[in-house]
Amino acid sequence: MKKTIAIIGAGPGVGFAVAERFGKEGYNVALLARNVGKLNMLKDDLLKNGVQAASFQADILDREHLSRSLLEVINYYGAIDVLEFSPTPTWESIRTARNIDVANEEHHLDYQVLAAIAAVQAVLPQMLERKDGSILFTTASSAQNPVNRTASFGVAAGALLNYVRLLNMDLKEDNIYAGIVSIGALVVSEGKHKGDFPEGMPTITAAEVANAHWKLHQQREIAEIILS
Repeated sequence: MKKTIAIIGAGPGVGFAVAERFGKEGYNVALLARNVGKLNMLKDDLLKNGVQAASFQADILDREHLSRSLLEVINYYGAIDVLEFSPTPTWESIRTARNIDVANEEHHLDYQVLAAIAAVQAVLPQMLERKDGSILFTTASSAQNPVNRTASFGVAAGALLNYVRLLNMDLKEDNIYAGIVSIGALVVSEGKHKGDFPEGMPTITAAEVANAHWKLHQQREIAEIILS
């Protein structure tokens, strides 16, 4: 039976690259995000490349909707073997430390941490029953190394990082892996080079991020990778 990866926050960058990487390894791909129209374009591109894919609308800020969407994936494919969580907040929501207020940080914690917990709780019972599965996350390296210009994001990213570390510790006895890829560079399209961007700005391709996820999933040796 083919295995399935569900990608939450799927978009044309990292999400699509992860879908391609796992799809080439024979996985079914479930794409989840709010905008079904955009998801369907990604799905069609995957299907053209021979990857079995389907799209599912999901609002990560609506816990019940997110859980229902993941159950739809399970009903459609039979199981979710790998969960990848990589939604990205808008730049307009990101503030420096002195400008963070309660409402702003609640939004980021809601978006990154509480949504992640809701997603994990939706897929974990089946993984525990099978004693198998991987739960993967994507964030920025500001989770480990805070950057003031993205402070409100970084506070939540740090909380997410610790949640993943604890999941990794807690679930390994049941043969379930949890890991996180932290990106410390600008994610660019294939074919772009450093000369296309300001001097000193590190770049990385979405495919490199996807390969890091595949490595974590396959090797299961460490809980995190920082890409820069």
